[in-house]
Amino acid sequence: MSLGQIKYHNFMASTETVESKDNFYLLSVCVVAVIVAVGAFLRFFAGTPLWLDEAISASIAEKGPQGIVDALRQDGHPPLYYFLLYSWSSIFGDSDFALRALSGTISCFSVALIYFTTRKFSNKWAALLTVGVLASSPFAIRYATEVRMYSLLALLILVSHILFEKTWRNPTPIRLFGISCVIACLLYTHYWSLFLVFTLGIALLLGLFRGKETTSKLCKKLGYAVALGTATFIPWLPVFLEQLSHTGTPWSETPRPTVAAALALESYGGGRGSEALLVAVGIVILGALGLFSRKQDIQEENVTVLGKTNYSFLKISFGLGLITMIVGALTSFILDSAFQGRYAVFAFIPIVLCVGVGLSQTPRKVALVLLISLSLLSVGSVVRELSKDRTQIGEIATRIEENGKTGDTVVFCPDQLAPAANRVLDDRFLLYAYPNLDTGETVDWYDYEKRNTASNPVEVAERILSLHIEEQSIWLVWIDGYATFDGKCSELRAHLSAASASTTIFVQADGEQYYNSANLVKFSK
Repeated sequence: MSLGQIKYHNFMASTETVESKDNFYLLSVCVVAVIVAVGAFLRFFAGTPLWLDEAISASIAEKGPQGIVDALRQDGHPPLYYFLLYSWSSIFGDSDFALRALSGTISCFSVALIYFTTRKFSNKWAALLTVGVLASSPFAIRYATEVRMYSLLALLILVSHILFEKTWRNPTPIRLFGISCVIACLLYTHYWSLFLVFTLGIALLLGLFRGKETTSKLCKKLGYAVALGTATFIPWLPVFLEQLSHTGTPWSETPRPTVAAALALESYGGGRGSEALLVAVGIVILGALGLFSRKQDIQEENVTVLGKTNYSFLKISFGLGLITMIVGALTSFILDSAFQGRYAVFAFIPIVLCVGVGLSQTPRKVALVLLISLSLLSVGSVVRELSKDRTQIGEIATRIEENGKTGDTVVFCPDQLAPAANRVLDDRFLLYAYPNLDTGETVDWYDYEKRNTASNPVEVAERILSLHIEEQSIWLVWIDGYATFDGKCSELRAHLSAASASTTIFVQADGEQYYNSANLVKFSK
C-alpha cells in the first residue's frame, strides 16, 4: 500500500470516528432532553394539599411586605423568599399550584444554568451529563414542588459559582458588586447561609495570607465584595437576634453529626425507599469518581486514572460545600438546634457537579447507560414520594365538610395541624388551635416550648366548651408525638369526650400513607 493510500485510509478512519462520536453525542442530547422534559413535568406535579411548612409560607406571604416582617418575628426565617412569593402570588394567584409553581420555575432555571456552570471548568460532554443529573434529581424535584425557599437557594448557589469564576478571571467592579448581591440574597433567604459565608471568608483569608501575590490581590477584592454583601444583613440583625432568642427549632430534636450526614444522603436520594437508597449510593460512588479521578495521557491514549481531579474549580466548590455542612451540623449540635435533610442544599450543587464529572470519566456509552439508570431510579424514587400524600388534612377536611354543619367548632391539637386546614376548610366552621385557641393560620414559634409545656389540657378544654355554640358539634383533629406536647392532645380528647354525649371516630391517623397524619373525632351533645 502506497503512502498516499495509507494517509487516505487513516483520514477516512478518523472521519468515521468523528462522525460516530458526533452521532453518539446527538443521541445523548436527545436522551438528556427526554430526562429534562420528564423532570420539568415532575417539578410541577404535586396533587396533595399544602402541608404544614408550605401552608405557613403561604400564610406569611399573603400578609404583604410589612406583615411579612412582623410575622417572621414569630417564625424564624429571613424575608427574601416570602417577599418573592408575595409578588409571585400577586400576579399568578394563591392556589396551591400557583404557589408551588414559583419553586418549580426557579428549579427549571437551575437545570439550564448548571450547564453553563459546568462548562466553566469542564467540557460540553460533562456539562450535558450534569444537566441530566440535576434534571432527574429527587432532591431538586422534591423542593421544586414545595412552597419553600430551597429551590431558590440552589439557584443562588449556582449563580454564585458562575460569578466567582468570572470574577476570579477578571475582577471588574460590576462582577464584584454581583457577588455582594448574591451573598446578600443568600443571607436573606436562609440562615444557614451564614455558615457558607463564614466558610468562604476563611478560604479567602487563607488565600490572602498564604497565596501568591496575584492570588492574594484577588482574594482581597473578593473579600471586600463578600463583606459588603454581609453588611447588608445588618438592618435585619435585630429581628434575627430576637428570633435566635425566642424561636429556634422546638419542633425537632438535635441529631448527632453522623445522623445529620445520613439525613442529607437520604434527602439526596429522595426518601427512605429502596430506589432512594440506590440513588444515594449512586451519588456517593459517582461523586467520589468525579473528585478522585482524572484524564491522563498514557502511551498516546487518554485514559481515566485514580487520583485527585485536575479541576480546581470542582475541588474548591466541593470543599466549600462540605465544610459548610460540617460547620452547620456541628453548630446545630453544640447549640442544641434541629437539622433537616433539606439543609443539605448547601452541598447539593457541588455534589451534582461531582456526579456529572464522575459520569464523564467513564467511557461515553457507559456514561449514558449510567445516567439513564440513575435517572430511572430517581424517577422511581420521586414517583414513590409523590404518590404519598404529605398531609392527611385533605382527607380530614373532606369528612368535616361532608358531615359538619355551619357553626361547628373544629379544634386542632397540636397547632401544627391547623395551617394546612385553614387553606382547605371553608368559613362555615369556627377554627381553634391548641393551646392559643387562635385560628391557626400559622404557627407562633415564639417561646413555643415554654408555652406548650405550661399549657393545661383541662383548662383549654373548658375554654373550648365556653366558646363553642352548645347545639353544634365539636370536631377534634389531633395526634400525639409532636415535640413539646407529650400526651396533651390525648388528654384534651379525653376531657372533650367526657363533656359530650357521644363520640364518633371519623378518621384514624395513617402514618404509612401520609407524612403528616392525624385523627378526626366528632363530639356531639
